[in-house]
Amino acid sequence: MFASAERAELAALWDELLAGTCKIESWSNTEASWSIVVSRRPRPSGANPTLRPRDVEILERALLSGGRKQIAVEAGLSCSSIAVIMQSCFQFMGLACLPSRIPGLLVAAAHARHHHDLCSPAHPSGRDAPFSSQHIITVPRPDANLAAWLAPAEHAVIHLLIEGMTYAEIAHARRTSVRTVANQVASGFRRLDVSGRAELLCLLARWGLTPPVPPARRPPSMVVPATRRATSRRSRRSPEPSLHQQCLSPSPVT
Repeated sequence: MFASAERAELAALWDELLAGTCKIESWSNTEASWSIVVSRRPRPSGANPTLRPRDVEILERALLSGGRKQIAVEAGLSCSSIAVIMQSCFQFMGLACLPSRIPGLLVAAAHARHHHDLCSPAHPSGRDAPFSSQHIITVPRPDANLAAWLAPAEHAVIHLLIEGMTYAEIAHARRTSVRTVANQVASGFRRLDVSGRAELLCLLARWGLTPPVPPARRPPSMVVPATRRATSRRSRRSPEPSLHQQCLSPSPVT
């Protein structure tokens, strides 16, 4: 879905954000694309603040996997500490939002950098641009493919969730209750096999690099494990005797 030039541009953007040579000014979404506006500035000297290598490692692992619990366990930190580290990194990049509301294009940039492993951090279209100049990066929205996986209502609410809206904001926009929105989001997440917005953005970033094959039919919204189904069937067919019945049953003759 992302063209080769867009992938290189996203990967270079990630390098520049980590190096502090550009900052995010704003971002926006349309029905067909994600956009982000960045401004370039001189490379920070040794006296200027930079991101710590360990914080960069934690940030990249969180954005590439979409989960924080396993990262927290392996790093010997709490999930709240991981969130604080991520937020400080985002603030360094120019973002003032919470980690739960970051733009999907930023996650796509981290995945593009990991996917391509570019050697040069220079921006392909702005290598000779003057410092403090603004540049707009736009890519097609990978969540356009979600219609094949989700019911229309699920697609509508998750589309807004991807844009960073809260459940309350989505409910107000759709003139429904927060509970209805939560149920629709949960149902959509089950169809996509993700646990939250972070994992969803990771899934979409991977789709942008490797477009998925749409399913022949929409996945189910409720998945019951096979072992649970088998246990339920056995319990319905032959209920186990009670303890009283077991005590009254005659012992075998030896």
